[in-house]
Amino acid sequence: MENQFSRTTIGMPERWIIEMAAGINLNLTGFVHETTNQFEDHVLNRHGNPAFHGAATVTAVDFPRISGIVQAPDMAIIGAKRKERLINVYVKAENGVTYLYFEEILQGRKNKALRGCTFYKVTRLLTADDVLKNITRNNKTDISGAKMYNPVKQ
Repeated sequence: MENQFSRTTIGMPERWIIEMAAGINLNLTGFVHETTNQFEDHVLNRHGNPAFHGAATVTAVDFPRISGIVQAPDMAIIGAKRKERLINVYVKAENGVTYLYFEEILQGRKNKALRGCTFYKVTRLLTADDVLKNITRNNKTDISGAKMYNPVKQ
């Protein structure tokens, strides 16, 4: 079958993610980070056009970075709301590029996953304030009830 749904497990959430989520009454014990073929299609269709995105174009080569981004981000926002969905956002800067990875918190009876929903990059290093502006622009994402993780400032 064409375009059959498939998912790839990235790994278990780090302890600090589970602890931060617990601080806002989210139980992420037993959850897994995962991506899907639909996620990859979305990212490449939305953020993978070199004519439009230039040096910020996301390619298949960028997907393996996601594991490192969720394990050791420079900044994370746990339990934000985007279009009424609970999400986590992870930010990692490498070689003058800032990567932003968004995952939805799926809390179904049979599906307990932190599933990738978008991934893009910015071709400069973003400050924490820049990241917050980027994530909350257009009032799509509400971070008022979320927990912030910024190991540089802790």
